[in-house]
Amino acid sequence: MMLGFDAAEYALIHSLIARGKLPVLARLMQRGCTGRLNSPASYYSGAVWPTFYTGQAPPWHGIYHNKLWRPSRMCCVVPDDLAFLARPFWESFGGSGIRSCIADIPLILGKPRPIDGVYLGGWATHDPVSNGSTPCNLWRELRREFGARVMPRENFGPQDADSLQQLFGELRRATEQFQRVALSLLQRQAWDFSCIVFGAAHRAGHYLWDLGEVQDPQRLDATRRALLEGAVELVYEWIDHAFGRLIEGLGSDVVVLVFSLHGMGPNSGWSDLVPAVLDARTASLSRPIARKGVLYSLRQRLRSNALRRLARAIPPAMAAKLVPLWSARMFDWPRTAFFPLPMDLTAYMRVNLKGRERDGIVEPGAGYEQVCAELETFFLGLRDASTGDAIVRETLRAYAQAPLDAPQREGLPDLIVRWGELRTRDVAALTCATLPGYTYQVPGRLPSGRSGNHTPIGWFVATGPGIPAATQLPVQDILDLAPTALHYLGFGLSPSLHGRRLPFETARP
Repeated sequence: MMLGFDAAEYALIHSLIARGKLPVLARLMQRGCTGRLNSPASYYSGAVWPTFYTGQAPPWHGIYHNKLWRPSRMCCVVPDDLAFLARPFWESFGGSGIRSCIADIPLILGKPRPIDGVYLGGWATHDPVSNGSTPCNLWRELRREFGARVMPRENFGPQDADSLQQLFGELRRATEQFQRVALSLLQRQAWDFSCIVFGAAHRAGHYLWDLGEVQDPQRLDATRRALLEGAVELVYEWIDHAFGRLIEGLGSDVVVLVFSLHGMGPNSGWSDLVPAVLDARTASLSRPIARKGVLYSLRQRLRSNALRRLARAIPPAMAAKLVPLWSARMFDWPRTAFFPLPMDLTAYMRVNLKGRERDGIVEPGAGYEQVCAELETFFLGLRDASTGDAIVRETLRAYAQAPLDAPQREGLPDLIVRWGELRTRDVAALTCATLPGYTYQVPGRLPSGRSGNHTPIGWFVATGPGIPAATQLPVQDILDLAPTALHYLGFGLSPSLHGRRLPFETARP
């Protein structure tokens, strides 16, 4: 049994255990082995779940955001199972006799495919890329038994006291409902492998990590403030309780592996502002700012006004069809040498490279190197105007450094920008050490409304036959989770997997 705790912060988990708030995880840690897990979230926060379920690194599966650039079409697309062939390891069990129970693993592309067992997708996930079930009537049965799913679509954008309190209530009801759904799935038949993921901690971490992004802080009276300041911890407690219900009565021969693929912490917020930061750069160089398409400009405004409520009402399938339309006219391509891609924790920059992009204008070789170097110099030169402290931690040339034989190399960003510790709310203005005259006034609130964002460290707790009690492994990798599951199910290590099974036999107290 694998139980996912989506985006649960390692340090907060241990703090809550020390305070007696997570009794189920505390007992599992005493009875088994634990450890931290490296993940690609330092650069690709959206790649962690595809990396887990494929057992392959991002240049092989290619899924690192919910909107991905397609150079042959000069637009972004919502990834689907036609363009991306990445499939979960449990879909390869066919004919082996292994009976599976799969529920709510995020970012699996396409509808759940037939397996020997039950397969539910998108019921209570933070990232509902695809909703459905196998058998196909399972969703309808669950809806009749438990009601319509409670987990709402993400309310991306500025938040006020009312919206955060509403989210808090929705996450509680969604967690309780999904606990009942998961128990129902587990009880439908005997099973050999189950993987069930709770998504409420992910959503809570983004919007309830702290109250620094609330638009109307004057409406936070003492009672409401106390409730919302403790919201993330309460969500963790609810999920811990749900785990306890799911593992009740399991035999001693069952391996239980609880895991989180990345964590959550304060949101630096700089990725929200990259388009405006780049426009300020263009203005400081006395160049005309690139003309943006009407749909792209409208989408940018939807982040910060009431029209985003209308956008939320658009069905997901229709919203996916709109992505290529607005992104195809993001910029005036014949005059655009580089451009930002949709991003989250880190910034993604793409060069309009001739021979790779359909409408590319930058020459390969020296021309490409010059554009990348100019971008690196600019981002690394960004400073807090008051203190001179750097904003950027490091940059990575992802496309150039990816293996040439990686099947999804062509879709990777050319430059990834990792931000430092400074948050936007702590900086009034930016300057650039390498661009005299550059200045940018930092807004007081983030367009995304997100007070929290990801940290790169995941973790696991495992109990079961042969797993030593009260022990800890050195840092491993999320690539090791799929080989570990396959090992306990009697499969050998496939050469297509990039990890190895977790070495529990080397654990130490």
